[in-house]
Amino acid sequence: MKVEVWTDIMCPYCYIGKIHYEQAMQQFAHADEVELVIKSFRLNPDLPGKGNGYSVVDYLLKTAGLPGNKLKQMFAYIEQLAKNAGVRFNLPNAFAANTLDAHRLVKLAARRNLSSNVLSLISKAYFEDAQDYSDIKILTEIGVKAGLDATEIARLFAGDDFIAEVEQDVQEAHQLGIDTVPTFLFERKQAIIGSEPVQVFLDTLNQAYESWKKANTTLGNMEVKKGKSCNADGTCEI
Repeated sequence: MKVEVWTDIMCPYCYIGKIHYEQAMQQFAHADEVELVIKSFRLNPDLPGKGNGYSVVDYLLKTAGLPGNKLKQMFAYIEQLAKNAGVRFNLPNAFAANTLDAHRLVKLAARRNLSSNVLSLISKAYFEDAQDYSDIKILTEIGVKAGLDATEIARLFAGDDFIAEVEQDVQEAHQLGIDTVPTFLFERKQAIIGSEPVQVFLDTLNQAYESWKKANTTLGNMEVKKGKSCNADGTCEI
């Protein structure tokens, strides 16, 4: 059974949502029959890259125009989500940066069946460790830690491999009407948007699996469950 997720590193709900999905998978009886396909989404392609990111707080206040009181509410909500998920909350110290190279590294990792691990490590670097995920040195360290070859990573960042694939994912999202992340599609029959609770993911996995087993390939009406997510303008819901 195929599960696709459109995600962007700078979206905090993407990190929490993936953790909830993985926790649900630990309880899902047929986890060994599920293929997770990670698709790229770029919330703000105009942000600086190559280690030149800047404060998330400045980005949300000045670039995205989020009022200060709303920012505090958003951070408080995400901090509680992080606590419940068992991860450190360090978003106020994090960097807003271009995610293209991070997505490219995930694409490279997919060739070695390491994409999920690499994405989690990059997201942790952003959300928990407040590192600039556009920094090639940091991305290289993450790739090597996940099991990729340093020479292969250097070759990736010296060229333009996977740029077209990243853009193709973004275009596919637009064609499907996806404009917020994370968006999980289960055999394109059901969808979860945002960082819904673990039980919602587990219930959806069970429903999607039952339908998949019956070989029902008709798209029909997609059932959508929606939690908190980040919009295409780079702002996140409270």
